[in-house]
Amino acid sequence: MQAQKTNASRSSRRKGGGAEIKTLWLRLDWPLLPGCISTVRSRCGRPRCVCKAKPPKLHGPYYRWTGLVDGKPTTITLSVGEARECQRRIRRFRRLQERLHRWLARAMQRAPWHHRPD
Repeated sequence: MQAQKTNASRSSRRKGGGAEIKTLWLRLDWPLLPGCISTVRSRCGRPRCVCKAKPPKLHGPYYRWTGLVDGKPTTITLSVGEARECQRRIRRFRRLQERLHRWLARAMQRAPWHHRPD
């Protein structure tokens, strides 16, 4: 079941400072996955295979996920179904990144140094 894609925010007062702080509650579609999916075609090791012909008829396509696992670049070969699911998760992750980027840009525009009296 997918979560709804609605945002809700509420305001609260910080004790002592008097500044109003907005708390943003975000519903996400899970799960997320960073990285990317690519397809490749390749030649095998058999000497008389059609992949060695002129022109070659390469094997594939093979689907691969590439991303970081424990901080190391990693590539994993996937089935067609796994590749589709990974692509859905990657789209969710990128939507979240775009939203976060917009929020951070807005936050930078409202940074305290922009409100200094001249």
